[in-house]
Amino acid sequence: MINRKEQILETAAELLQSRSFSSFSYKDIMDRIGIAKPTIHHHFSTKADLGLALIDHYIETTKVALEGINQKHRKPWDRIEGYFNWMSGIMLSGNKICPTGILQAEYNVIPEKMRKSLSFRTQFIQTWLATVLADGKAEGTMEFPGKPEDHALLIHSAIQGALQQARAEGAKKFTTVIHQLRKGMEVKK
Repeated sequence: MINRKEQILETAAELLQSRSFSSFSYKDIMDRIGIAKPTIHHHFSTKADLGLALIDHYIETTKVALEGINQKHRKPWDRIEGYFNWMSGIMLSGNKICPTGILQAEYNVIPEKMRKSLSFRTQFIQTWLATVLADGKAEGTMEFPGKPEDHALLIHSAIQGALQQARAEGAKKFTTVIHQLRKGMEVKK
């Protein structure tokens, strides 16, 4: 049996990452999966409710992904590489960008409740990155100017921009940014 709510969320996620939140409507979802508008409204009475459910879904998948990276990799460099690979997967998944990046670009037009959840997801990722960077700096395997929190912001922002560049100009843009981020954290001898 088809779980309509999940099907609606998956379709909305595809539209969000390939277009933007404000660039799709319930009609787009209806046309893609062949359901009536009341079916969508049954699960998500407003588009803001759908958007919030999407962000909540991304928060959960982010927690699972980062915990998986932590469990698989003990060394800070390996964890950073795991994060880079996770982000590369978005780029390679068919002309998509990270949902955080697309929603941040639309920050001024999305509802307040979506903004709060989006900020939580962004801060969660940056806190994870800062912890990894602090571990790398403490063990002497990573070097970078400033505080780990500041460098985490730099990495996260650079990757968001690189995903958008890659969508417009090809994967080489993304790999170049990743290469530069790595170089910027290498211990200078």
